[in-house]
Amino acid sequence: MDPLQETVKEIRWNVLESLSKVARFSRDTAATILEHPYARPILPHLPPAINNLVQTEPTRSVVDEYDAGRVYLAKWATSLEEASRAERSEKCDDDSSSEYRRRRWSDSEPKRWEEETEVGTFEILNDEATSSPLHAIRTDPLNAERWFSFFDTEGRLKVELNEVREAVFRGGVENDIRIEVWKFFLGVYPWDSSRSLLKLIFNNFRQEYWKLKREWWDSPEVLNSDDFKEQKLRIEKDVIRTDRTMEFFAVEDMPHPDPLISASSKTTNKKLEAMKDILMTYHFYNKDLGYVQGMSDLLAPVFIVMEEEVTAFWAFVGYMERMKSNFFRDQSGMRHQLLTLEHLIKFMDPPLYKHLKNTESLNLFFCFRWILIWFKREFAWEKVLNIWEVLWSDYLCTNFHLFVALAILDKHRMVIIEYLKQFDEILKYVNDLSMTIPVDETLLRAETLFHQFQRRVEVIDRKRLSMQQDNQNLGGGSLRRRVGESVAQNSSAGEGSSSDAADAVDRLPIISELLRDLLAK
Repeated sequence: MDPLQETVKEIRWNVLESLSKVARFSRDTAATILEHPYARPILPHLPPAINNLVQTEPTRSVVDEYDAGRVYLAKWATSLEEASRAERSEKCDDDSSSEYRRRRWSDSEPKRWEEETEVGTFEILNDEATSSPLHAIRTDPLNAERWFSFFDTEGRLKVELNEVREAVFRGGVENDIRIEVWKFFLGVYPWDSSRSLLKLIFNNFRQEYWKLKREWWDSPEVLNSDDFKEQKLRIEKDVIRTDRTMEFFAVEDMPHPDPLISASSKTTNKKLEAMKDILMTYHFYNKDLGYVQGMSDLLAPVFIVMEEEVTAFWAFVGYMERMKSNFFRDQSGMRHQLLTLEHLIKFMDPPLYKHLKNTESLNLFFCFRWILIWFKREFAWEKVLNIWEVLWSDYLCTNFHLFVALAILDKHRMVIIEYLKQFDEILKYVNDLSMTIPVDETLLRAETLFHQFQRRVEVIDRKRLSMQQDNQNLGGGSLRRRVGESVAQNSSAGEGSSSDAADAVDRLPIISELLRDLLAK
């Protein structure tokens, strides 16, 4: 950056940050004084102009605007970083291949991996974990020619399934074959079937769906039950608010079949009514779970791609087999995933973890929506479909969505750490990222973070085993050298002592079962 521009921007930053601090101090002080019991008798005796001023909404709104200064500064810092990155990308993009253009990312400048202890901060691992850069690649979407090349003339898969998974993971799927690819990845079609068998399987699915639907559709007893009426009203309210801007749902082309419960108008859309039927049928299909708010967000894209009610239902069933824990009524599934993400942040980025802890943000509430409906509200429509395909592939692991979440936080980590000092500031900043997150860059970063994580786990396991073996064979005498000279310089324990050897092993990061589960496929 030009030195003069850098100086001007730095001055602007300092001024705005100072205003934010002053505004926050003034607000907190005023609130403390005016809300204190001893201040209440004084308020009526203040000059009327001052008394009215401190009570008025405009004054409070101005203070609130200044109070949001940190969030504004954080967004401004991010925009500068984006502009700088875009400029560097244009200068460095000399790859003429259309398949790989602007789609490479690596950790060529890995962060030091340090651990804070009672006797100092040590770099606990040498360069073994990050010595060679890890490269991630995004390709063009899977096209029809390549997709059909995976199958023989009878429609049987003739390549390793992992090859198909990698192709979808690397680039997603072109729209003209999306319906066929999704049927396989969502369990409508089994991978080991021929074309003739697929027709038989789908005919059975069709019969089973109408049988399930008739359980409530043709039963006056069910239709008049309180449970049915409650679920119908809940589904009605959710569906009419789901993706109504999409052409598939936009046109109200028929009278509402039940205008008494209609929360919108007396007319409706045929596809909306079909989506309500799918959700109600799922309520009876999975009686233990039933319908839960948010499921309509997952069904809508699936229905639009599948286009037809029966296929959409069974594709949705397949999707919910993966996602159902998100909708447990006790929220145990969501708590488990957020706790896993917390462990992942602590393991991969201790400074960010420490900042989130200091700002009382370790509940990761700002990630709740990401995980619940898999980034449905964070990306434009087509990009959501692409993200979901990548996650369904299970190419690297079955919980890759947590690495996508980590990638988003990783990109904004410096802004979060340096400028966002309160939970509500982090929440607002992260929520405002919606529709601004670059998909390819995020997936590249997520893949690289996964490989970093995998490599670090392997290094720690090897070192722990090696240290334990050395400690048993040599009494701990050579163990210190494996942790680094910094341990010897800072530790008050005797040279080569067995207690120091045990401490060195204990100082290695703990890999919880939650973290190990992230490597599962």
